[in-house]
Amino acid sequence: MIGTLLAQTDSAVDAYDTIGQTLTAEEAEAAAAILGGTGLFFGGMIILWVILGIIGLVFLIWWIVLLVDLLNRDFEQKTTWLIVMVAGLILGFVWLADIIYYFSVVKKGIGKK
Repeated sequence: MIGTLLAQTDSAVDAYDTIGQTLTAEEAEAAAAILGGTGLFFGGMIILWVILGIIGLVFLIWWIVLLVDLLNRDFEQKTTWLIVMVAGLILGFVWLADIIYYFSVVKKGIGKK
């Protein structure tokens, strides 16, 4: 723990020395604490973006499955639902178009396959 803090302190001191400023030991420790917290923050943000990317990929795959289902069904509002599904993809609301189509058409069994 202390070795890690000293290594971070040394790296913080080196970073400030390169721009011509010097730090006291307290300032270096404070900088190391801030840098450690920043690393945790950005690590958490990366994990969040990966999770959101996976969720987005799942909804895109589900959108493709529902689009194939839509093209195979025979019912009156087929063109309207096709526009809704494509608009959802273009406008970034794939998840909303998927959910609405699923519960309005697939779950109710509207149209013949």
